[in-house]
Amino acid sequence: MTTYVVIFSLQQRSLVFAKSFTLNIPIFDAQNSRLKNYISNLRNIATFAVILLHVAAPFVLQFNKISFASWQLANLLDSMLRFGVPVFVMISGAVLLDRSEPLSTFLSKRLKRVLLPFLFWSIVYFVFVYAGSFQKLSMLQLLQTLFNKLLKGTYYHLWYVYMILGIYLFVPIIRKWAQNSTKQELQYFLFLWAVTLLINTNVAKYLPSVEVLYFSRYLGYFILGYYLDKHVSTSRPKNNLYLMCFVFGAALTFLSTSYLSVKQNHLNITYYNYLSPNVCLLSIGIFLSGKSLLHNSSKLSINLDKHSYGIYLVHVLVLHYVYRFTAYLTFDKNSPLWLLMYIISISIITYLVSYALIWVLALPKKLRPLIT
Repeated sequence: MTTYVVIFSLQQRSLVFAKSFTLNIPIFDAQNSRLKNYISNLRNIATFAVILLHVAAPFVLQFNKISFASWQLANLLDSMLRFGVPVFVMISGAVLLDRSEPLSTFLSKRLKRVLLPFLFWSIVYFVFVYAGSFQKLSMLQLLQTLFNKLLKGTYYHLWYVYMILGIYLFVPIIRKWAQNSTKQELQYFLFLWAVTLLINTNVAKYLPSVEVLYFSRYLGYFILGYYLDKHVSTSRPKNNLYLMCFVFGAALTFLSTSYLSVKQNHLNITYYNYLSPNVCLLSIGIFLSGKSLLHNSSKLSINLDKHSYGIYLVHVLVLHYVYRFTAYLTFDKNSPLWLLMYIISISIITYLVSYALIWVLALPKKLRPLIT
């Protein structure tokens, strides 16, 4: 079961789930066909969804502290936006498993693309957190602290980078298997992976003690993305089916969280787990809906997608200062309508400022590899 860590910011307003929402997905090549535009469009939607989720999360944590109607609104938003991480991993699978390139080329491209911005922003967040301690610590102590933090992450949202790097190291091996597997063989893997998702639910106690964890965790989403992109054809007549998958998955997440939290009289986020059947189902619905509908692109959408990694890396820092500059604003958080307006407004501001900041910082070509 995923462990959630509550982070208390300096402003005490940015309570967030630590292991929840990220994105670190390779940029899709511009020369690919128009059909592949859905990859970029899906990523842009998910990027904003991640920020929206981060803003809504503190209010989910206020179970029994705000009105039940407002808490249910936050719960509904959180449940609907659970697709963020799974869809990003699925996108990576759809993009990377369909390529053929030498091992050295893949590793050099991926590591450079992911590690340079990751290290740069890790140091930025380290300075952000420990700036007040610089005069109290020696240079050696600071370097030791930085090294220790880099082993796990200098800030909570960077957990995804460590996870996706682990999958990247496995890509050169799993890619050959995926490309040479039949549709039935891929379905066999995905079926066993789906069984592992039940381990994170109340159904786990009814499962036999057969070791299936070799098929588990985020690698399944990676293979699923490749399978849906390669072997599942979409069409507009099927759009209602994709929507039903999303609605049913989101509803199961929402109702289960609400029921368990009320029954136990404390917040229960078991069904928020990315590695659960309900989240998998709503993520499939989003992915296939995007594949079916999101074929058009624009210069703006392409540019947003180009900077999506940088937007994710910086958005938590931006959100902190958005909270600071809007601290004087007061609203009735017990009113669902006011709460919804607040969450949407803060999310839009954070997204736009994050994009603008990354766009400006990436203007110098020599700095660009470090920024996004």
